[in-house]
Amino acid sequence: MSKVAVASTDGVSINEHFGRAQEFLIYEVGENGTYSLLEHRANNAACVHDAGDQAAGTTTQLLTDVEAVLVSQIGPRAERELKRYGVFAFAVPGPIDKALKAYGKRGKLIRSTVSKGDAGCQPCGSNRSCGCS
Repeated sequence: MSKVAVASTDGVSINEHFGRAQEFLIYEVGENGTYSLLEHRANNAACVHDAGDQAAGTTTQLLTDVEAVLVSQIGPRAERELKRYGVFAFAVPGPIDKALKAYGKRGKLIRSTVSKGDAGCQPCGSNRSCGCS
């Protein structure tokens, strides 16, 4: 089982930028694609305008206990901060249900691929495509 944070404004779609997410939905995801919502985690750092590095660091600290973060977009600074804590970041806008099922079924592959630096599933960053092909 893996813990995955999702940035969503409606609880249905991954539709929020990492730095603007006022809350993250925290799910437990099984390797067979099953998942369950564990909690809604408030992100007070998103309410601070022009906080820059400080907000990215505060948001990252909020998510150090998850394996991956699924967002619509994420900047390179926030991605680097998450990576320091061993948290994968993926820009995968779309239905939460589809993304969590795919992550559960491909989680081991994603972890292996990303840690080896292969192509296929890539964490997000500036001027790169993100997610799994």
